[in-house]
This record gives sequence, structure tokens and C-alpha cells, in this order.
Amino acid sequence: MQEDLQHPGPTLSDIVRRTAIPFCLFAVVLTGLLTLSWLLLIPQITDVTVGGQSRDVSHLQEYNNQIQGEITLLEHKRGAYLLPIHHEVYERLKVIKNERSQFEDLRKELKRIRNELVPGNSTVVSIASITFDAGKHTADIRGDIRNVGPRSMTVLARFVEAVQAINFVIDVEPSQYTRKEDPTLGFYSPFTLHIRLDRI
Repeated sequence: MQEDLQHPGPTLSDIVRRTAIPFCLFAVVLTGLLTLSWLLLIPQITDVTVGGQSRDVSHLQEYNNQIQGEITLLEHKRGAYLLPIHHEVYERLKVIKNERSQFEDLRKELKRIRNELVPGNSTVVSIASITFDAGKHTADIRGDIRNVGPRSMTVLARFVEAVQAINFVIDVEPSQYTRKEDPTLGFYSPFTLHIRLDRI
């Protein structure tokens, strides 16, 4: 009787021994490829150009912190130039601005009156000077009425009435109405108006 020869199956140690070399080769190659990609490929993909300079991802957080610090410093510097709303200097600046605005408004109104007083003749009112006192809210206007012949005093009276009608003018004190004659100007009426303005 012949006995069947049975071959035992491979053991775990046989499997490990046979696959160890290919596995080690695979691990070495994979590690090498990952290392090369980390050193060469990833920096090319992840570099970001910020402020004209190329920066990698690892330095972006540091750059962000630097920028935030600079922004905070600039905000503090800006704050040093700004004044609180209720600061004494700020209040004074507002008053100066309003006073200047009132002076500009007066000049605009005088220009309007000069252009409208005698239609078609804007040279009737000649203003030599305007003295504005912001603290007292007054203005002194010096000039003369010309180029209307002997009607200069009548036109002067209309001019004074027009100035009195300006909405922020409280009172107008004119000098005495006179009519003079000049070889060059002809008849003219000089005037000085003392104007009290409404307080802002």
C-alpha cells in the first residue's frame, strides 16, 4: 500500500520572508518619491506671491502676523491725529469752519446782489473791501455805486435793502448817502455798511 505524500502549506514566516524584500523596496521608493515631492514639487505648487514676493505656506502665518502688527501700529498713529468729538480743539475747529462758511455765504450773496441790482450791468456795485469779524459776527463793506449816472443814491438805497434782505443778516447800518462826481467815474455814491450777522 502506497502512502500519499502530503506537502505542508507555506507558513507565515515563509510568506514574510518572501515578501520582505519587495515590500522594503516599495517602501524605500515611496519614501524617496514623497521626499522629492516635498522638496521639489510641493513648494512649486504651494508658493504664493504676496506683495511682490514669493512666500511658501509655512511662512504665510508669520507674514500675516507681521502685517497685523503693522496695521495696529498705523491705526494707533492715525488715532493720534484724530480728535474726540467733544475735545476742546475739535469744537474750536468746528466754530472756525462755520465762521468761514458764513463769510463765504456773505460773499456769494453780495455777488448775487451785484449781478441782479441793475439787470445787464454787473459793474454798478464796486466793493473795495470786506472786513469780517468772526468773534463779533459783524462785517464792514466799503465800496461805491457807479455807472448809473445821477441815480447812484437811489441804486445805493436799493443795494442796502437787498443786503438787509439776506436771511442771515440781522441789521445793516449804512453810512450817510452822498453823491459825488469824478472826472473818470462820473457820478458815484461811496458807502460803508456795518452788518450784524446771525450767530451760528
